[in-house]
Amino acid sequence: MNPLMLSVETLKRRPVGASNMQLNYRISLWNYFHYHGVGSLERVIAGIRNAGYGVEIWPNWFDEPNLFDPLHRKRLKILIGDMPSSIHGCGPDTVEHHQQQIDTAAETDSDVIVVHADHMKLKPPSPDFEFAQSILDLARERGIVLALENGPLGTLATALENLKGLGICLDTGHVYFTPDPLKAFVDRLKQDICHLHIQEKLGAADHYVPGTGDVPLDDWIYLLDNLKAVNFSGAAVLEIRPRDPLLNAQDTKRFFDRLLSGGTEQRS
Repeated sequence: MNPLMLSVETLKRRPVGASNMQLNYRISLWNYFHYHGVGSLERVIAGIRNAGYGVEIWPNWFDEPNLFDPLHRKRLKILIGDMPSSIHGCGPDTVEHHQQQIDTAAETDSDVIVVHADHMKLKPPSPDFEFAQSILDLARERGIVLALENGPLGTLATALENLKGLGICLDTGHVYFTPDPLKAFVDRLKQDICHLHIQEKLGAADHYVPGTGDVPLDDWIYLLDNLKAVNFSGAAVLEIRPRDPLLNAQDTKRFFDRLLSGGTEQRS
């Protein structure tokens, strides 16, 4: 098995000291969809690689639809090379579509596919756990982890209670548009978080650089302290706009480096 093909447990907690916990940054291709003239997929991925980050692949690149089609996998494999990578999944909620995403992840050595409740037929009031488990089993056969991105906390908790092998992708901005506080998400999910989507909210909008919005500093510290406690070593995928995604990544890394070193960050 490729060393990037890790179990949920390995992604959550590798055997390193908690004080040495690091965030393994990746940049989502979603960040580039808000600009004109960003260039080819080849150019963008090369820029991410040269800056020292991993990448999260989305299903399309502007007018190039369905990058997960078998015709594109060789191209993706060449582009990604040995970069750490993951995949952001999408609909429809069919076995065939999930299999296509799983095969793409396996053939590009991507470790995680981020899925949503509707893609997995897990939305209340009638979640289809049999369907979701069948998809998880298909992913496990290829050494791929499926990480359910957060909606309501109750939906995530119920999914974890009824499914085997499911991971959680905690989105640090979307949390604040649910009835439950970040601390409730962390307390309930920290043992199952294997992937992060990093962003900040500001008022009724989100996807800002951490430290520049209105998420309380204590919430960021609480999240990091709990990730340290479980030796989290999964990916921290940046979903941030506006400005150049590489500049946003630089500022995000600086913010978290200060918090991880015990410092504080003054908001501008």
